[in-house]
Amino acid sequence: MPYDISEIKKLSTEEKLRIIDELWQTIDESEVNGEEAFDEEDPEVVAMLQERIEKYERGEGKSYSWEEAKAIILSNIRQKQDAK
Repeated sequence: MPYDISEIKKLSTEEKLRIIDELWQTIDESEVNGEEAFDEEDPEVVAMLQERIEKYERGEGKSYSWEEAKAIILSNIRQKQDAK
């Protein structure tokens, strides 16, 4: 079913991200492409995650709260927009 998103397109990036976040929270994982979509493990993804875990355990990794990560992402987006 098509939706008219012309009003959403007029919003700021921050407002669009807020809408995406709110919509994402309404999606049940088991509803996305069926439950089996989460059963397969991509070897490359598993290896990357294992490497990140090991790096974190050695004290070489950083971790951020969701709020910190979101602020960093929004800052990066703004910097890219300003550079245009």
